[in-house]
Amino acid sequence: MADRQDLAAIAERWNAHPGMHHLGARVTLDPDGTVRALLDDLQDHHRGGLGTDAVNGAVIAGLFDLVIGLAGYQHTLGRRAGVAQLNVRYLRPVLGQRVEVVGQADRVGRTLVFASARLLDQTGRVCAMADGLVAVAGGGGATPPADPEAVL
Repeated sequence: MADRQDLAAIAERWNAHPGMHHLGARVTLDPDGTVRALLDDLQDHHRGGLGTDAVNGAVIAGLFDLVIGLAGYQHTLGRRAGVAQLNVRYLRPVLGQRVEVVGQADRVGRTLVFASARLLDQTGRVCAMADGLVAVAGGGGATPPADPEAVL
């Protein structure tokens, strides 16, 4: 897995991306492998669906794609990687002004990283969950952790 300086550089690069600015989100990558995406000022364009104030499912899916992808990418040592499969479970409407998505790699293989995440509303209640596969392209694949039991 990437070291602390690499993680900070990856997060900085993602947070500088115009798409992140448009979304209004920012990410952090913790040394323990946890990925966090915070959207702390929900706007009208984040909401929708059946005329409610709930966060739109497309916004939720996008945040999960971001977190699952980064959870896998930090194990690739710079190789190309991308979310190949994303499964989202919407548990309840997401209301309020703030959401946080927290995720991590659950299992790291040579060419696939299995990751999961949960979305918390401003009260800390889990409103959605996701799991996915991150495919690693080219070279030697992902770099499994030194302690394989740490991600099982």
